[in-house]
Amino acid sequence: MFFFFIRIKSVAKFSLLVFFLAFFCTGLSFTGATTGIKGRVFVEDGKPLADVDVVILGQNIKVQTAADGTFTIENLPPDTYQVVFYHPDFLVQTLSVAVGEGKTGLVQVTLKPKNPMLLTIKEEITVTAEADSIIDVNLPSHRTILPGSVLAELGSANITEAVDKVPGVAMVGQGGYSMVPAIRGLAEHRVLLLMDGIPITSERRIGTSASFINTNDIDRIEVNRGPYSVFFGSGAVGGIINVITKTPSAQAPFGGKIRLGYNTVRNERIGSLSLSGTKGNYGFLIDVNGKKADDYATPSGKMLQSRYSDYSLLFKLSRESENSQAYLNFFNYRGIDIGKPSPEAKLKPRWYPNEDNLVVNMGYKVKNICFLDVFSANAYLFRSSLETRKENLSESFVIKKRNQARVEGTNLGLKIRAGKASGAHNINFGMDIYGRIGIGDNNTEWSYDGQGSPIGQLHETSLRDAGQSGIGLFVDDKVEMTPLFSLNMGARFDHIQTSNGIDAGGRVSGSDRALTAYIGAVYQVDSHLSFLVNLGRAFRFPSVSELYYSGLTGRGTVFGNPDLDSEKSINLDLGFRYLHKKFFLSAYFFHNSVMDIIQKYGGGPEEEYYYRNLSSARIMGLEGECYFSLADCWEIFLNFHHMTGFDNDDESLNYIPPSRLAVWLKYCPGSFWIEPRVTLTDAQKNPGPLEIETDGYLLLDAILGYKAGPHITLLGIFQNLTNITYRASSDVDGVDAPGRGLILKCSFSF
Repeated sequence: MFFFFIRIKSVAKFSLLVFFLAFFCTGLSFTGATTGIKGRVFVEDGKPLADVDVVILGQNIKVQTAADGTFTIENLPPDTYQVVFYHPDFLVQTLSVAVGEGKTGLVQVTLKPKNPMLLTIKEEITVTAEADSIIDVNLPSHRTILPGSVLAELGSANITEAVDKVPGVAMVGQGGYSMVPAIRGLAEHRVLLLMDGIPITSERRIGTSASFINTNDIDRIEVNRGPYSVFFGSGAVGGIINVITKTPSAQAPFGGKIRLGYNTVRNERIGSLSLSGTKGNYGFLIDVNGKKADDYATPSGKMLQSRYSDYSLLFKLSRESENSQAYLNFFNYRGIDIGKPSPEAKLKPRWYPNEDNLVVNMGYKVKNICFLDVFSANAYLFRSSLETRKENLSESFVIKKRNQARVEGTNLGLKIRAGKASGAHNINFGMDIYGRIGIGDNNTEWSYDGQGSPIGQLHETSLRDAGQSGIGLFVDDKVEMTPLFSLNMGARFDHIQTSNGIDAGGRVSGSDRALTAYIGAVYQVDSHLSFLVNLGRAFRFPSVSELYYSGLTGRGTVFGNPDLDSEKSINLDLGFRYLHKKFFLSAYFFHNSVMDIIQKYGGGPEEEYYYRNLSSARIMGLEGECYFSLADCWEIFLNFHHMTGFDNDDESLNYIPPSRLAVWLKYCPGSFWIEPRVTLTDAQKNPGPLEIETDGYLLLDAILGYKAGPHITLLGIFQNLTNITYRASSDVDGVDAPGRGLILKCSFSF
């Protein structure tokens, strides 16, 4: 199977050559001016807005904006005109436009949504995703979208914190910057993290870190619960989190944004610069971000080893035509001294001195080619390395022992997607060729005498050019049985192979295969109410580290188990959605049975951890969301979840979050808005084997915002206003969350 990646490299070189020839060998197009008024309408995040009525007062003239937001009104005599822009989901705006003799009045308009959250929900339900994006949104499962405008107001340090209040989602880990999200009580590589549709995997035991993608780079986050192995293969058992980064809007003018921020509880300094623009069919975007934080404050004092600093660069280049798009994305991240807080951090500090991630993604999309409605292909590379360090200190803070581990590897992949609508059928199919190669580790232990002088050194390695490669094929069909009833079904086959070097110079290897499928239905009772049902099967192959790695981690020392079996799951979802002009309501029940679930458990006196398969586990729960637009200035949003999880011996599982209710109220009379937020979390009374019981809590936050004209936005985000002591995770080595703090943000666009 590994010979396959020699072919991938050759294909990648050829694809790169074809991409740049297609990208740069086509000419720019320019349009001549005509007498009248022409312009373009955007939404607040810079995307074009279609179907806007453009009306000239006092004249019998009305046009609509096209898909790219443009409009043209020709043959107007010289005069000053009052032009009204109307869209049912946005506030009306009127501009005064002067038209001179033989000249055209040029305008650019940005409309503000009447109810931003309701608009997002409507788009979530009614818009069908591209074939290479996540899925058809009519798939009967629970999906939440967090747009960039909402992320900007959350004050989250990373993606995990941003999605933490989404129903069914919780943070897991000891605490601090490197926690990861769990969906429906599943973590540790059972939640698939995607960046623009690319799977982001690594050798971290708790799961792939979501902290390296800066929230300033994000256009939206799509949180999808339930089994998605048919679309994405191994790991999509609990769900997927697809992070869609910003992209240059077609035909958008050159512009930029500067963001500055400060967080009092962490002494965090934040800065970013974004530039984007287009010329003809070509567009570019550059985002540079940086932040640096000290140990945060809790109600009882400083939390040691909670500091972090990181820097990132996002660069995008695209070329669009009427039926096609070519793109090249580059992302580079460097994290420095990312702390790992724990109750023993004073004498046993742990941290990540260096974390590096590189993502390169290039692809091509085309519509109406051959017999297909849409076809896309993209090749990607994701290279990651993580360095972990641990020290043991005496009571007088003299070093006794130091451990350092470095793990690195490279992901390569090729994704092909295609779709065809024919009669009542909407068929999508594709192929994934993927692998993780060159995985290696370097573990070093230094010992010291009573005065802190080195007396010995031990070097070990357990991953010797390890790798994992595979291929997956899938097909999916949405059938419109009647105008009110649709049936979704799909199936996928995956084959995967793993290998690792051994001391004798040979290699140990293994392989496995999986067949997954789902069937679901949507019944649209009327234009507002729909019922959903979905039955799906998912799987997860053990990671390379779970199989072969033995050494230091951020938690302690782990020992791989090469005899682990793959996990399989069967998930049932039942739900309903009700969308009205002024409110939205949804609720979902789920039951997930996971066979051969891989469980990490402790053993030994020196923080040692091992892996084993349990025969089965079951998780069930209820989650929902509700949104009301009380008036043009008032909005209220609430969500909740409740779930339980047990193994075959009726013992509690790790990562099952306590019940939670979140309520947000927003008042926005104009340029100013205020948004109090209340989160009520129940006590953890049924902890898993690596968890403890924790108290329930009521958390109060608030947001104050002011838009000082079209270019400046000011934010004040008050967190933990009552300064309560609570834990965001029930981890046995968990720590208290930050205390009362204020985040100040300022953004200037140009």
